[in-house]
Amino acid sequence: MPEEVIPPAAQSLFGETILIVEEDAHIGEFLQQLIEEETPYNSTVISNSQQALETAPHIHPCLLLLDYRMPGINGIELYDRLQERQEISGVPAIMMSATLPLDELQKRGIYQLRKPMDIGSVIRMITHALASSQEKQLYTT
Repeated sequence: MPEEVIPPAAQSLFGETILIVEEDAHIGEFLQQLIEEETPYNSTVISNSQQALETAPHIHPCLLLLDYRMPGINGIELYDRLQERQEISGVPAIMMSATLPLDELQKRGIYQLRKPMDIGSVIRMITHALASSQEKQLYTT
């Protein structure tokens, strides 16, 4: 990108971390590199749901990027279990997969990102999810 454009909603969140839960190491690395080069956020990649359940509360992420199709606990189940944790409750989430359970995502207010993903779509979705979350917080406080 020629010049980094940071939306106002993102400017107040410098230094916060986006948690990426993705079993495919190449996709995880792609997302991490993209986030750290094109946004003001840090990122942490975790490759499985169980490790995410254990680690996420200590990271205090500002956004969850979750793969839907993972062995054991799928992305929806992981999201539900993370929302039960006080440290994660209310954190916006983006679910990633080639096929997604749209009704389940809509019920939970989870954003969707279809694989294969391109750089522009990922950045737009991250920006949208974080800006919407920040706007929602303004109206609920």
